[in-house]
Amino acid sequence: MPHDGKRPSGASIQALATATGNMRGILAMIAAMASFTCGDTLMKLASDKLPTGELVFLRGAFITLMVLAALVATGAIRQMHRVFIAPIGIRAAGDVGGAFFFQSALARMPLADLMSVNQLNPMMITAASAVFLKEPIGWRRWTATIAGLCGVLLIIRPGTSAFTWWALVGFLAVLSSTVRDLATRRIDPTIPTLAVLVCSSAATTAWGLFMSLFESWSAPTLWMLAILLAASVFSMIGQLCIIIAMRSGEISVVAPFRYSLMVFAILMGFLVWGHLPDAIGFLGMAIVVGAGLYTFHREQVRRRPVSVASHDR
Repeated sequence: MPHDGKRPSGASIQALATATGNMRGILAMIAAMASFTCGDTLMKLASDKLPTGELVFLRGAFITLMVLAALVATGAIRQMHRVFIAPIGIRAAGDVGGAFFFQSALARMPLADLMSVNQLNPMMITAASAVFLKEPIGWRRWTATIAGLCGVLLIIRPGTSAFTWWALVGFLAVLSSTVRDLATRRIDPTIPTLAVLVCSSAATTAWGLFMSLFESWSAPTLWMLAILLAASVFSMIGQLCIIIAMRSGEISVVAPFRYSLMVFAILMGFLVWGHLPDAIGFLGMAIVVGAGLYTFHREQVRRRPVSVASHDR
């Protein structure tokens, strides 16, 4: 019995549960971003030895095998007959483009710069939702999207010696990911996530194999296979942590911590390659992150009752 003779109220128990869930979600989100950064770092290191298509194929094959094993273990394999629908096909195509363009740029750009360009994804989804899904987007979120694009321009600086055309390939990866995410919204939520994921990973693997017609592949060493397997495991851990984060805490509290990715990318870029963005690059990154956080904030406002959300019109 408590010392004051009173039992905790239902409200206090709920508040404690919410706080605990939020902390678990935040830690899981940070762990996801750290895992993704580790996986991408390994893929960038591997890109010095193997061509893009071969890397995409090998990592895709590892992930496909792991997801297939999970499908069998969970019994979700019985739901595979439901995946032959257009949204899943479009999602797979977007995933293929995202993987190919991202890996192509990753081999040739500083890690932190590419990750910064990749942070445009939430803002591009907002803009694409307005154009293709006819969702109402207020002027504040349009302004944040434009600000994010300006931040990316500060990072890649077209027209200067700091510019690389591979930054545009990184932007194509963002567009591909936007297609993937928009298609995901159209998928029946009762279709198992693993079934959707295996379609995308299998399509990515097939595309990597197709690239062998245009590249000179070489037999990977056991060490290289170990690196790619580790990169695949980091990717799967990241996906798992994202699921835990979204299911544990409130989205409005947990989701902003996705931008911890930038901290890990800058740190890893310095530790592995000795690269740090200059002052203008840091400014651009700050603008991109700030614009993304504001876009997320306005998205939460829009989901409130009409009397509150109407201020975003």
